Amino acid sequence: MAKTSDLELFERAYRRRSSADDALLKQVFGEKGLEDLVASKSGLLETARTYFPHLTSSTYERLCREPDSLQLEKARCEREMEQLAVQNYGAFIGSAKVTQAVRSEVVDIQRQLEEMGDILAPIQEDIQEFQTFSSGLVTRRAALRNVLQQHGSLLELLEVPQLLDASIRNQMYEESLELLTYCGNMLQAHEARGEEILVLSKLKDQVAVQRANLQISLISQLMTDIHLPACVRVIGFLRRTHRYSEEELRSTFIQHRGSFLDKQKQQIEVLRSSRGSLITALKNAADLLRMHVYDIGTQYQALFQQDDGPLIPWLNEQIAWLTSLLRAHVLPERSAQPGASPSGASRGPSTGVRIDAASLMLILRQCMHASMALRRLGGHFFPAVAGMFDQRMEHHICEMLDVALLTFHSELGRYDWIPSTALTSNAAAAAVAAGGSAASAGAGWLHPQALDLTRHRPVAVFTNDLVQVFNEVRQCPLHALRAPMQKHLFESLAGAVNLLRSVKGSQALQVSPAKASEFLRACRQFAEILVPLMASHLEAVFGSSARLDTGELIASMYPDLLPPEAAYSPEDEGTSGAEASVGVGEPAPESSPESSPSQAAAPDAAAAAMFEAEASAAAASPSAPASAAVAASPEPAASPEAVPSATAGAEVFGSGGQAGDVAVLAQDSLSAAGANPVAGVAVQSGYPQGVVAPAAQAPIDWS
Repeated sequence: MAKTSDLELFERAYRRRSSADDALLKQVFGEKGLEDLVASKSGLLETARTYFPHLTSSTYERLCREPDSLQLEKARCEREMEQLAVQNYGAFIGSAKVTQAVRSEVVDIQRQLEEMGDILAPIQEDIQEFQTFSSGLVTRRAALRNVLQQHGSLLELLEVPQLLDASIRNQMYEESLELLTYCGNMLQAHEARGEEILVLSKLKDQVAVQRANLQISLISQLMTDIHLPACVRVIGFLRRTHRYSEEELRSTFIQHRGSFLDKQKQQIEVLRSSRGSLITALKNAADLLRMHVYDIGTQYQALFQQDDGPLIPWLNEQIAWLTSLLRAHVLPERSAQPGASPSGASRGPSTGVRIDAASLMLILRQCMHASMALRRLGGHFFPAVAGMFDQRMEHHICEMLDVALLTFHSELGRYDWIPSTALTSNAAAAAVAAGGSAASAGAGWLHPQALDLTRHRPVAVFTNDLVQVFNEVRQCPLHALRAPMQKHLFESLAGAVNLLRSVKGSQALQVSPAKASEFLRACRQFAEILVPLMASHLEAVFGSSARLDTGELIASMYPDLLPPEAAYSPEDEGTSGAEASVGVGEPAPESSPESSPSQAAAPDAAAAAMFEAEASAAAASPSAPASAAVAASPEPAASPEAVPSATAGAEVFGSGGQAGDVAVLAQDSLSAAGANPVAGVAVQSGYPQGVVAPAAQAPIDWS
C-alpha cells in the first residue's frame, strides 16, 4: 500500500513538471478559442499548460476526488492571501501611494513635452521655408529677367488660343487650321528640346481645347440641313485635322447626319401622337425618306466612293423605321384581318385611327416615290410594304361590307313592306315626255332598271352601301384587291340572301298577302337587278377578268325566295301592291287597307308632286350641280325610325365617264301611321357603325 502511494506521488510530481503541448490545447479550446485566450488571458493559458497533463493522466478515482482537492486548495489559498494582506497591509498602502504619485508626475511631464513640441513646430517650418525661398531666389530672378527679354513673343503666343476661338466662332475654318498647324510645329520643336516651360505647357492644353472645339463645330455642321458642297468642305476640314481615319470619318458622317434626321423624326412622332394628324405624319415620314435620307445617301456616295461602309445598315434602319410606322398604323390588327376567323363571321374593327381609301392612296404614292428615290442607293423597299396596303384596303372593304349587312338587317327589321314608286313613276313619265320609252330612263346606267331598286327602302339602302364600297375602292384600286373583293362581295350578297330568307317567315308577311307579294318582288329585284348591278360595278373597277358568280347567288335563292311562278317583268314596277300580289299567282284581297288602290295611289301622287317641285327648284338654282341629289322632306315626329339625312351631291349612275362612280337613290320608309311617302334621297355614305337589329329579331349569321 505504501509503495502504491509513493508511485502515485511520483507520477503526479512528474506530470506537474511537464506541460501540455499546443495540439492538446487546440483540441480542448479550438484554434479560434486558443487564439482569443492567448490575446486576452495569457496567464490562464500557462496555468492550463501545467494543469492539463495532470488532469489527463489521472485515473477515474482521482478525477472523482479532484473537485474536492481543488476546493481545499482554493480555501487554503484564500486563507494564506488573507493572512498575507493582514500582515503586510501597510506596505501595500505605501506602494499604492507611491505608484499614484509617480503616474501623476509622468502625466505632467508628457503634457509639458507636448506643449514644447507645439511651440517649436512653427519655428521649424519657418526655418525650412526660409531655406527653400533663399535657395530659389536666384533662379527666380534669372527666370524673370528672361521673361522680360521675351515679353513680345510671349504676348503673341498667349493670344493664339483667343485668336483660334474667334476664328472658330466666325466659322473661319481655313484660318483656324493654319493656326493649329503653326502651334503644332512650335510645340513639337519644344518637346524635342526636352525643356519644361510652364507657359508652353499651358498653351499646349489651351490649343488642344480649341482643336476639340473646332472638331465639335465642324461636326455640328453635319447635324444641320446642309447640301453636298457644304458637306464636301466640312469633310475636307475634318480630314485636315488628322484626328480621324477614313473608317471613323464614314461612321462620324453617318452618325451625325443621322442625328439631324432624328430631329425630323421627332417632329413626325409629335404628329403621330395626335390622332387627327396621323395621315400627315405617315406622309411626312415617307417624304423624309424621299428627301433627306436620299440626300444623305447621295452625299455619302459622293464623299466616300470606294466603299458603302455604314451606309447600308443605316439605310436599312431608316427603311425599318418607316416600315414599323406602316405596320403600326396601316397594317390592321391580326385579330381584325380578313379571314382570321374561320367561321367567316363579322370581322372586328381596328383599334387605330381610321384611314380611308383616299388617304391610304396618298400614303401609298408617297411610299412609292420614296422607294423609287432610294432605289438608286439600293433601298427599294416598296415590295416589302405593298402587302400592308393591300391588307389595309381589304380590311377597310370588309368593314364597309359588314356595316352594309348590319344596316340591311336593321332596315329589314323595321320595314313595313309598303312600296314607294315615286321615283320610278316620275322617271318613266319624264322619259315618255322626252319622246322615249320608260325603259330608256336608265339607259345610261350600269343596269337599265337600277332605279327600280328604290321601290323598297332596305334594298335601296343596301345598294347604296355597296355602291359606296365601290366608290371607296376607286380611290385606291389596288390590283391585289380583285380576288378578295370578289370573295367578300359574294359573301356579303350571300349574307343578304340569308337575311331575306330569315325575314320570309315573319308573321307580317304571313298575315298580309300584299306584303308577301312585295317581299317576293324585292327578292326578284335583288336577284335580277342588284346582283347583276354589283357584277357590273366589279367589272367596271377591276376589268373584265373580275367576275362575280351571279349564277350561284341566284340559284341559292330558289325555290323559297324566287318561286318558279313569280316571273319578273319591269312593267310590274309601276303597279300597286294589290296588282303585284296577283302577279305572283295569289288572288287579290277583296278589301284590305294595304292593297286598296285608292290608298296606294294617293301617296304615290303626293310623292310625285313633291319630287317634281323639288326637282324644279334644284334645276332653277344655277349653283346646284347636275348630279345633285334631291333633298328629303322631314318625316313626321311620330316615326321613331328616322334615318339620318343624306349628303347632297351624290353621283348618279350615268353622271360620269368613269365606271363605278355611282350612288343609288334610296326611298325613305313610310311611318307606321300611314304617312305619305317621302321623296327619294341620295344616300352617299353608309350608316354609322354599330347599327344593331331590333330587339324582337334575333341576330342572324349571314355567313
